[in-house]
Amino acid sequence: MLVKDKLLFQAALGLKAPWFVSDVELSTSEKRLDIFIDFERGARFPCPECQSMCQVHDTSERVWRHLNFFEYETYLHARVPRTSCPGHGVKQVELPWARPNSGFTLHIEAMVLAMSDEMSVAGIAGHLHIHEDSVWRILRHYVNEARKDIDLSDVDQIAVDEFAVRKGHRYVTFFYDLRGKRIIHIAEGKGKESFVSFVQATEGRLDARKVKLVCMDLSPAFIAACKETFPNARMVFDHFHVIKLMNDAINKIRIEEARDNELLKKTKYLWLKNPENLEEWQEEKMSKLKDLDIKTAKAYQFKLALQRAWQLPRWTAKRYLKKWIAWAERSRMPEIEKLARTIRAHFDGIIESIRSKVTSGYAEGLNNKIRTAFRRAYGFKAKEYRDTMIYLVAGRLTLPTLN
Repeated sequence: MLVKDKLLFQAALGLKAPWFVSDVELSTSEKRLDIFIDFERGARFPCPECQSMCQVHDTSERVWRHLNFFEYETYLHARVPRTSCPGHGVKQVELPWARPNSGFTLHIEAMVLAMSDEMSVAGIAGHLHIHEDSVWRILRHYVNEARKDIDLSDVDQIAVDEFAVRKGHRYVTFFYDLRGKRIIHIAEGKGKESFVSFVQATEGRLDARKVKLVCMDLSPAFIAACKETFPNARMVFDHFHVIKLMNDAINKIRIEEARDNELLKKTKYLWLKNPENLEEWQEEKMSKLKDLDIKTAKAYQFKLALQRAWQLPRWTAKRYLKKWIAWAERSRMPEIEKLARTIRAHFDGIIESIRSKVTSGYAEGLNNKIRTAFRRAYGFKAKEYRDTMIYLVAGRLTLPTLN
C-alpha cells in the first residue's frame, strides 16, 4: 500500500501522533479491509489513572470491527500498550478509537446508537453485519452509562403506572419524572415492592422528602406505598385513571345487556369515545342505541357527566362531584354505585387532580413508545434487554453521537 494511501486512512480514522497507519490489506474476493495501526518507537503514554506520561511496559495484539469503507467490512488491528506507572502500576492505555473491553470501534458503536432510533435490534445487526447480541451489549453499555449521569435532584412530581408484560401474568411498574417527561425507573412487579425498588435505585440521587406530588391509579397497594415512600407528597388520581374505571363499569353493563340485545354486541369501543370524537357512521349507530331504554346508554350519560368535573374550577368541581356521587349512588346500577363509592373514598386525590391540572397523560402517551420498545426487543426475553430498550426510547438520555 502506498504511503499516501496509508495517510488517507490515517486521516479518515482521525489518528494523531504517536498513532499511525502502518499497513493496509484489501481483499476484493472477501470484500474485506484490514487496517493496521502502530505507535511511534519510544512513544510514551499517559497513565489512565493519573495522566502522568509513562513508558510502555508491554503490548498485546487486538482487533476491532469498524464501519465499512466502500462496502468492505473493515477491521482495525493494533498493538495495545500497557504503561508502567510508578504510582499505579501496569495499566492499559486508553485508545482514541475504542473503549476498553469492546471489540468494536467508537464509530460503529455510535452508528448503532443512531440507528436504534428507527430500527429494531435485528435490523441494526443485519445492516451492519454484526451479531444481535453485540448490538444489545453496545446499547446496554451506553444506556447504563448515560443513566449514571442523570440528575434527579430537582424531581418533585412523579407519575407511577403499571404495565402488563404479558397480559394477566407479569407486570412492571414505571416511575416517570412528570416535569422532565421521562422514565426514571423500571421496577419488576406492582405494589409496594416496586416503590422499594425505586427508593433503592435512586438512593443518594433523589430526595423522597422533596417529592410534592405523585400521580397514580387508585390501587390500594400504590396508595399505601406512596404514603410511606413520599411522606410530603399529595396524591393525585387523575382523569385518565378515573375515567378508565368508568369505562370498565360501562363495559360490564354492556356485556350483561348484550346477552339479550344483539345491537350491543361489538360496540365496546363506541362507548369509550366522547360524542365529538365519533365518526359519522358511529354517530348514527350511537344515536339508535341511545334511543333504546338500556342501562348501557344511561351509564354512558353518567360518564359524560363525570368528565365535566375536570372542566370546572376547583371549588365548583367539589360541589359538582359530590352531586354526581349522590346521583350515581341512586342509579340502581351496581357497577355505577360501586364506582361512586370508590370516587367518594378517593375524593381528595381526584379534586387535587382538578386543582393542580396534573395528569399522567404524558406518562400514558409514553406507553406507545414502550410498546415500540417491546417490539424492538422482540424475541429477547431477558429483563436487561427489555429495560435497555425502554430507557433508550423513553428515558431522554444523552448518548454519544457521530462527529
